[in-house]
Amino acid sequence: MKKINNIRWTAGIIGTLMVAFTLIFFIGSMIEGQNKPGPGLETYTIMTFVVWGIGLAGLLLAIWKPGIGGLISLLSFIVFNILVAVNPNPDSSYTVVLLIFLLPSVLFLIFWWLKKSSIKTS
Repeated sequence: MKKINNIRWTAGIIGTLMVAFTLIFFIGSMIEGQNKPGPGLETYTIMTFVVWGIGLAGLLLAIWKPGIGGLISLLSFIVFNILVAVNPNPDSSYTVVLLIFLLPSVLFLIFWWLKKSSIKTS
């Protein structure tokens, strides 16, 4: 049971750090954006940010409900990776490093599955 809890703690720490760093970058970008006017956001970019936000919200939910939160974040990050991979902007490129964001979602789902299995066998 201790190994199962270690998986949950690892997933929770990684997920919380991802949310915190995203918020820090978002706030910094908003502060920087107010100082320099630029082009408006495209529909594609807004859709990508919304999917990313849903994934982050799923990670926060997974702290309390690992099954549903892990599933929401996993599906959202998969959709995010697909959106970024087919980005219509020719100046950007997809990097496989983005797949690392799937890690806490998968860990939450593994924890949920192992805990559910251990309850049935007890």
